[in-house]
Amino acid sequence: MFAIIPESWKCNLPDDVEVFRRSADTHENHDKVRSVLMDGEHLFLIAMEGVSFANRYVVATDHISLFGSSPLVGPNRDDLGTRFPSLMGMYIAPEGDWDLGVAGRVPDWKLATPAELELLGTEVLVSEGIDEAEIAGHGGAKVVLLIRCHGWESMNAQPPPVREVAAAAAYLYNLKFTQGGEEQ
Repeated sequence: MFAIIPESWKCNLPDDVEVFRRSADTHENHDKVRSVLMDGEHLFLIAMEGVSFANRYVVATDHISLFGSSPLVGPNRDDLGTRFPSLMGMYIAPEGDWDLGVAGRVPDWKLATPAELELLGTEVLVSEGIDEAEIAGHGGAKVVLLIRCHGWESMNAQPPPVREVAAAAAYLYNLKFTQGGEEQ
C-alpha cells in the first residue's frame, strides 16, 4: 500500500506502507503516484481535508468532479493504462468508525458554501486528492480516499484514523482482489 497524507497529519502506519507527505506542488504529487504505479503498486490510501455539515471522517465510495480539468487530459500514458479508462469500481470503501459517501471536488473547499454541498448532493467537498485517485485508477489500482471533514464553523481536531482505515482497506483488498495473496 502507498499512502499520500497531508503534511500536518500525525499518523502511525505499519512499516509495509510507504508514506508520502502531500506536496504543495500538484505535479509532484501526480508524478509520485505515476512512479509508484510503475513500480507495481496496486493499492493507494489518499488522505485529505474537506468540508461537510459536521466534523467527522468520510471514506469515499465515489467522487464528482465538475470543476477544473482532469490529470488524464492531454497525451495518454500508455504505460499506465488505456486512453479513456473506466474509473468505476476504483474505490475501496471499508466499513468502520467513519462515514461512507461521495466526495465532490471544488476549486477550494475553504471557500465552499453549504449550498454547493447540497447542490452536488455529496457528503463532503474537497480540493485535492481526486486527481491522484484518477491517476491511480487509470493505472489499474484501487484507491481508499480518506477525508477529514471540518464543519462550516468548526475545525475537526480528532486524530485521523489512518492506521485503522489502512488495515480495513488492506483486508478488503486482499479479500476481493487477491487469491492466496497473489494479485488476480
